[in-house]
Amino acid sequence: MLDSRVPATIDALVTSWDATGATVWDGPIVTGEDQDCIHVGYDGDPDGDYQTADFDSEWAGLGAKARDEEFDIPCAVVALVGDDGGTKLARDNAYALLKKAADALRADPSLGLSPPFTAGLQGGPVFTEPGPKGYQVRIVFRVHVKTRI
Repeated sequence: MLDSRVPATIDALVTSWDATGATVWDGPIVTGEDQDCIHVGYDGDPDGDYQTADFDSEWAGLGAKARDEEFDIPCAVVALVGDDGGTKLARDNAYALLKKAADALRADPSLGLSPPFTAGLQGGPVFTEPGPKGYQVRIVFRVHVKTRI
């Protein structure tokens, strides 16, 4: 079986971002109320492909008993407003959530996992779209990780 730090990283991201006071979902919302949130391992698109991670690993050297692993975890912040709130409010709220996520990751890029391990936030597309409560803004981003296992 191939070892991977993907599961531990997803758990650590959920824990880290939950500590910011944001609503955090590990994957898509299955049950519960739609609200401003951060998704981990999901890009927030209910019509998408539900990709949780994209990883690769290779031996750290000839005869090495360690592997270098590099992976991306798709994430999204989603901010909802009613029909009368307008897209500006949703956009401002989405970027405020993204800042919370970025600040938490910047404060601890190791996510408390054993070294070597570095994680960084990489930007992505921004969508203004109809949502369950009116307008919503969804910002898709990735957490890129380099580590050794």
